[in-house]
Amino acid sequence: MAGRLCNAETVSVRDARLLLLAGCALDEAPARATKGRVLDLVRALGFIQVDSINSVERAHHLILHARLEGYKPEQLAHHTEVSRAAFEHWTHDASVIRSDWLPWWTHRFERSRARLRQSAWMRERLGRNWRKTLVEVRAALEERGPLATRDFPRPARARPSEGWWDWSPHKAALEFLWRTGEVAVHSRRGFEKVYDLAERVHGAMPNAPARNDLVAWACTAALERLGAATAREIAHFAWAITPMEASAWCAKAAARGEIAQVALERLGRAARPGFARLDWKKAAARVTPDETPRLLAPFDPLIRERARLAKLFDFNYRFEAFVPAAKRVHGYYTMPVLVGERIVSRLDLASDRENGVLRVDRLWHEPSVGARVAAAAARASAERLAGQLGLGLAWPTAGRKR
Repeated sequence: MAGRLCNAETVSVRDARLLLLAGCALDEAPARATKGRVLDLVRALGFIQVDSINSVERAHHLILHARLEGYKPEQLAHHTEVSRAAFEHWTHDASVIRSDWLPWWTHRFERSRARLRQSAWMRERLGRNWRKTLVEVRAALEERGPLATRDFPRPARARPSEGWWDWSPHKAALEFLWRTGEVAVHSRRGFEKVYDLAERVHGAMPNAPARNDLVAWACTAALERLGAATAREIAHFAWAITPMEASAWCAKAAARGEIAQVALERLGRAARPGFARLDWKKAAARVTPDETPRLLAPFDPLIRERARLAKLFDFNYRFEAFVPAAKRVHGYYTMPVLVGERIVSRLDLASDRENGVLRVDRLWHEPSVGARVAAAAARASAERLAGQLGLGLAWPTAGRKR
């Protein structure tokens, strides 16, 4: 590997950053939202992570707010519930995924089926009569149509509540059948999933492609969006293949002249071996980063890989919603501010819906950015998001900690 690295061209930190910005659809000014543009974005990104936390707004909507003007949640729901141009399932986490990628998910369904049947955690939640529960839930969907967990009777609790993971047997059965591809998310009531038989949502389910085809697709789809990356980053784009599979395929593809083998420059570290699109130089040269200040959701595709974020943007970020309050450094829901190709600030904020304002409690500016520039961008980004959410803006007073 060391010899190959010596002979490889180097992708600079800046070129890798520009390629990633373009692949994450953050290189151009936000366009006016329409159903068509929302779908174009889902297809361009490949998938959008779904998250339940609603402190500011749910993450999938924040991801689209960052890239579009005037986006409305019903525009995304149209594609998951009406046109069926997108579906919900898992990548690295729960996501809205472009529907023409469904055939590749058949491998995930098979893997989940094998893993979940052996899962003591899942079997415990399904209960002793787990096979019977699965049959009953499947039959109820077939006979009654789309159903949510609340449409099934909840048995008396046999153990103390476990909060988020306090699943009834019917909830566990629905999740099992969804993870294994037998049922699909039909729609949502608020944020609650409503399930139906997969064939009634997707139509006839596709056959599983060959594993080699899956690996080729996963690597190609990742490099189209990452531009230049390590084999691990390529594998972790959709979490459909292993890093070993990605490394082997990329090495062979580079030998065939289909992609480039490169050295990846990283801030504070030695260059690492990696791979890039063949046109990476021209693609990076075409990028002129847009200067619109925008807040990024904690699960935005630009920042969800924290190690890559640090190495390309010199920005260390931790999502602290699941950190005990006393140990938080920056706050429950802190969002970075992107301007052009720099992250200039981070804001601890929440939507105060009762009072109709987006409340910014604290903010921090990056030391490498001028204080006036960072402050102006932070305020502009908050004003922009508040307007997107239909809220006023409550800015911190001068005496608050920053």
